[in-house]
Amino acid sequence: MENPAAGKLRSPRVFAVVAIVAVAAMFGAWSMWGGTNPQSPTHLPSSNSDTKPFVGSASCAECHFEQFQDHSQSGHARTFWSTRVFPKREQFNGLTFDDRERGKTFRYRVSESGVDVSVPGVFGGDRFPLQFAFGSGEHAMTLMALTPDGSGVPVGIEHRVTWFTGMDQAALTPGQLGLKVQHEIEHFGRVIRGETLERCFGCHTTSCSIQGETLVDLIPNVGCESCHSGGASHATLMADDPTAKDAGFESRVWRTKKQISACAECHRGVNNVKQSQIRRENAKIVRYQPVGLVQSKCYVKSQRLLCSTCHDPHQHAAKRSTQDYEQKCLQCHSADVPQAVRCGVSPNTGCISCHMPRVEIHPTISFHDHWIRIRGEADPPAVEDESE
Repeated sequence: MENPAAGKLRSPRVFAVVAIVAVAAMFGAWSMWGGTNPQSPTHLPSSNSDTKPFVGSASCAECHFEQFQDHSQSGHARTFWSTRVFPKREQFNGLTFDDRERGKTFRYRVSESGVDVSVPGVFGGDRFPLQFAFGSGEHAMTLMALTPDGSGVPVGIEHRVTWFTGMDQAALTPGQLGLKVQHEIEHFGRVIRGETLERCFGCHTTSCSIQGETLVDLIPNVGCESCHSGGASHATLMADDPTAKDAGFESRVWRTKKQISACAECHRGVNNVKQSQIRRENAKIVRYQPVGLVQSKCYVKSQRLLCSTCHDPHQHAAKRSTQDYEQKCLQCHSADVPQAVRCGVSPNTGCISCHMPRVEIHPTISFHDHWIRIRGEADPPAVEDESE
């Protein structure tokens, strides 16, 4: 069954099949931006049937209400939207954006069908529908379109323009500066196809299948079952025996070193970047927290530092204060811990600002560097994550 929120593409002239088939294989990249959308089944209804192994986060709330409430306020709960309803919808209404690199102008229109854009002189001025929006809007939101090319392989267009919240304006999507246009379709953005496109949608939804220009079996956003697979069997087992402990979840990778690999599936790990990129001065690495974390002495020497050591995976990371995170540091680096390595400059405060400072990776967007270290030290050899 087709998801009604997915929407059919409306300008056949825009979708030049030959052009897409010719160029799509040239391009591919994961979307740079994470983000999320509270209790979003109301935004994008799921066509998921009872035969699927998903029950949805709202069902989990019946027994795990506190975790559900925390999650609903997190970025993970707002990663995927229909452009019929998304946080930056009004910013695109009537927006005009000049692509100075190419000398083209984007003109946007918002309607009940979503957002569409036209570029004078491209495809005769036909409007190009942008059905989906990736991201919470906390940092940015990037629009995406699906279009079939007749090959049966999913094809998408990562839109060339992103809305940046901190700048309160539109700008080129990261990674698209300098891309050459060989076919008119590329004026609208980067062509992505196949497994790469499926990975984009896979990291921004709990469940979906791309069929042509529509999505089926859609559960939007990073929900409970993105990490806790087997939700349906768990619910059934607990209904049969409410006293059962972790029924159906006995194999819990998130309590082992494999947790980092699980998070890295979307936040990227060392297997997803070139070894030559793993350098301290490479600001892009800061965006991929698992890569930096496994390089740090805290991880290498302890072999027990996990993402959840500091972050409650159900909560928005910003919910905790800097002082809360520093207390995590002091659990290992304090006078109360035998043979602990202590900071000779400020042993009880300032851990984060000194050893995990914020690094700006795009104007107004910065992340804490998870390559925990003494600044100014020479780079050690890159470490491979052994938690696979």
